[in-house]
Amino acid sequence: MKDKVFEEKKRIIIELAKRSIKSKIEKGDVEEINIDSLNLDEKVKNELKQKHGVFVTIRKKGKLRGCIGTLAEDEIWKQVQKYAVFSSFNDPRFEPLEASELSEISIEVSIIKQVEDVKDISEIKIGEDGIIIDMKGKGGVLLPDVAIEYGVSSPEEFLNLLCKKIGVHPGSWKNAKIKKFKVEKISE
Repeated sequence: MKDKVFEEKKRIIIELAKRSIKSKIEKGDVEEINIDSLNLDEKVKNELKQKHGVFVTIRKKGKLRGCIGTLAEDEIWKQVQKYAVFSSFNDPRFEPLEASELSEISIEVSIIKQVEDVKDISEIKIGEDGIIIDMKGKGGVLLPDVAIEYGVSSPEEFLNLLCKKIGVHPGSWKNAKIKKFKVEKISE
């Protein structure tokens, strides 16, 4: 039964993301779909109503096309719709998604779980943990997959990559508050 619930949750999450992106392209606005209006198993609804941070990654032909999310916790179904649109149209690294690209994109949703303080960087498991650093107003996040994509082999290298991303000197993480987290990955 658990696998059935997970598969339905996965299907709905991807569908919500796709519908939101398509609605934005076709209508210029997003019509939020409330999961209470959908004919879903109560267990699936309960899963989607859990409060977590969410990141939505858009890829075009396997290459990054947008990724935006939040660590702030809200109901998953709401977060997916919001950040699917932000990732597609508001990632400053890319031009907004166009209708002609819809058939070429894939969607990946990372649900943030088990956020923990890091006391020693050796606690960070490359490829399993995402990282968060906070340096008095300057901070950033890297998802676990980023370490794999960049061929990172150590926690120090992963933290230095995050420092580079946020525009601070490598090694600045030594004076930062560091957290790690796991993700539940949902992808097409």
